[in-house]
Amino acid sequence: MKTRIILFITILLSVLSSCKDADELQNVIYFTGTENSPVLKMSIEEPTDLGVSVRASSITENDINITVSVNESLIEKYNKENGTNYKALAADVYSLSSTDLQIKAGKFVSEPVKLSIKTLDSFTDEDIYCVPIEIKNVQGGDFPVLEASRVMYLVINRTIITKAADLSGNYFKVDFDNKDLGKGDLSAVDALTMEARIYVDRFQTSSPYISTIIGLEENFLLRIGDVTIDNSQLQLAGGGYPVTSVNRLSANVWTHIAVTYDGSMIRLYINGELESYVEAPRGPINLTGLDADRKFYIGQTPLYGRYLYGKISEARVWTRALTKEEIQNGICAVSPASEGLLAYWKFNSAKSETELNIIPDLTGNGYHAKGVRNVSWVEGVRCP
Repeated sequence: MKTRIILFITILLSVLSSCKDADELQNVIYFTGTENSPVLKMSIEEPTDLGVSVRASSITENDINITVSVNESLIEKYNKENGTNYKALAADVYSLSSTDLQIKAGKFVSEPVKLSIKTLDSFTDEDIYCVPIEIKNVQGGDFPVLEASRVMYLVINRTIITKAADLSGNYFKVDFDNKDLGKGDLSAVDALTMEARIYVDRFQTSSPYISTIIGLEENFLLRIGDVTIDNSQLQLAGGGYPVTSVNRLSANVWTHIAVTYDGSMIRLYINGELESYVEAPRGPINLTGLDADRKFYIGQTPLYGRYLYGKISEARVWTRALTKEEIQNGICAVSPASEGLLAYWKFNSAKSETELNIIPDLTGNGYHAKGVRNVSWVEGVRCP
């Protein structure tokens, strides 16, 4: 009986404590839109006004006055904690119409103030910008700030409008076996990331139903389809540790795909989201290829064909395993000087007017992608 009484009292105290916590959580102030995450992401292609408001979790009995301010010093802390590399906007690029907001009595949301992005002239394709707006003070009413939403991180990038390469009847070879280039001997790479942004016109409809994206045949190859999977499933093949996506890719839409290898795990991503993974103690990867027919190719492998019928906008190879956050932040572009970036092809221009079949490697390492014919271009490609 004594045990039951103690158990009853413990449960009762727990319930009362939970009710108290719930009551405290009912009356809080936070930025509109930050209920699930303090980060709000947006892409813009022209000067833009963004509304910023605060809200209460219930109707207020009194006027509540809230003071907010931009706090750029929080960007560095956020980057360190989340593995991002957001940049601050220059002070003359944006303005906040007011730092004072009010939730009137009988309401639960304030009128918005205006954050104006006045110019995009200083925006770069590879950078993502952040404007942290912080609740500094609340007066009137018993509404504390919800600490998880005290700061709203407005994350802004410029929409990129560019060209892409048409892969129909074309594919590219990369000479990672040339020791005179960039990083020398690449026959034993301990960690690797491959990524590309592709647009599939149609998937293969005859056996073996494979569309080659990027990599090395029978070693480390990103492809779509096979006889044992759907012709629209993404797969990392070769090396003894295949990984297949759960979800299917869609035709006629731009999709970012990536695979990482950190020495022990292979992870597959679609549009920055983790799809599948497998333990893979396979050892270093030989980027130079197993033989002449198993070199590094984009869009096809000469050993078996298996064309990718579609277009490509970006492709990169790294000698480290990118994090999920890094993949998400680099879907449209990255800095050619990024740590561990081995080769970077934007597929938006040829190397020169006399080398119309060659896509330049922007890293300066010299790993240019050489097409079997001159590149045909597709205009007006947007990202994101």
